[in-house]
Amino acid sequence: MLTDNLRKIIALISRVIVVLLLGIFSSGCNAEKPVEKKVVRIAQFNIWEMSTEKLSETDANGVGQNEQLIAAAEIVRKNNPDVLILNEIDLDLSSEDNDLTLNAKRFNDAYLNQGENSLSYPFIYAAPSNTGILAGKDFDNNGMIATDADRGSRNHGGDCYGYGAYPGQYAMAILSRFPLQLESARTFQKFRWKDLPDNLIPADWYSEDEIEIFRLSSKSHWDVPVKIGDQLIHLLVSHPTPPVFDGPEDRNGRRNYDEIRMWVHYLNNDTVMVDDNGIRGGLPENASFIIAGDLNAAPQGDQLETGQRSIDQLLTHPRVKDCGHLLVSEGALSGQKPGPPKFAERWTTGWRSGRGLRIDHLLPSKDLNPVSGGVFWPDSTADAAAAALVKKASDHRLIWLDFELN
Repeated sequence: MLTDNLRKIIALISRVIVVLLLGIFSSGCNAEKPVEKKVVRIAQFNIWEMSTEKLSETDANGVGQNEQLIAAAEIVRKNNPDVLILNEIDLDLSSEDNDLTLNAKRFNDAYLNQGENSLSYPFIYAAPSNTGILAGKDFDNNGMIATDADRGSRNHGGDCYGYGAYPGQYAMAILSRFPLQLESARTFQKFRWKDLPDNLIPADWYSEDEIEIFRLSSKSHWDVPVKIGDQLIHLLVSHPTPPVFDGPEDRNGRRNYDEIRMWVHYLNNDTVMVDDNGIRGGLPENASFIIAGDLNAAPQGDQLETGQRSIDQLLTHPRVKDCGHLLVSEGALSGQKPGPPKFAERWTTGWRSGRGLRIDHLLPSKDLNPVSGGVFWPDSTADAAAAALVKKASDHRLIWLDFELN
């Protein structure tokens, strides 16, 4: 039996433990109002050639009729992102009020905000793109300088700051349920390639006067902050040129590498960065961000003379979290083995040749907490209808990450 003294000692110890536990819990949270967490979904989708013509295909009630875009919109609705980054959407430059968001609004109104599980995004952003803007130079060295008379041709695209058969082709947009901080948005459309330190401009391809004006970004580079509750996240959006369609000079491969290296300088808050408003500097050290876009760069891509692949510059950056283990699908594994060396389960594109690559990316800062994610690419044997849907929508797949925010 316990003695009275022993009982008193045990009671005293118990009270001390209770007090200590209360102190621990009260220092970490409010007992009356527990910390609430919000899960936010960010998605990236390159929808093949979202032209003004396709987006304008509507019936008398304003409902979209283009079968490809109907399929793409159904995929977006199925995944229900809070923020959606789009690549390959045209800018409609015929708008009288110069509304660069017009085509994104058309996709929102005529395609997303229709049918079952309709979506609507109140905050939309688009900005000028280098695609299809003639420079008055023979950038592709084919012996002719393209003019407006060549619009619609490869000759036109080859002599533009960014490849485009017409102005505004292959542009970008952001659609969001949360407020986009447009007054703080920065663009780097006009940043010159020659102004990037240690650039890889190919020798003996561009003339001196061409190098003097050549822009680095094939579309643009954007920093668009989005406010989610009390948290500010910088959306760093771009769509670098594919590292193909050139020759032994590798001008597109080199440009792709440097378009991605541009984000490295931005993350390092390098003063060499000057935006289109003349503001110098990059991203503050404590800022949260997500790098998003079809970066046309794969972990299995070619190494350049630097000894690195283009995307390695970001995947190994100390501020970046590689979420490749979350961005996976079953559909990409048809006839492929998972894991190294190909990591086919991480592919975001599928071509008729049976090859695929992970070239679409969502790369968050290390302070953010991604809790789940995926590549929307269903297995054809498990869900034939959904698998057919993704093939109809695009040669790229929608990718998404869920973030747990305070």
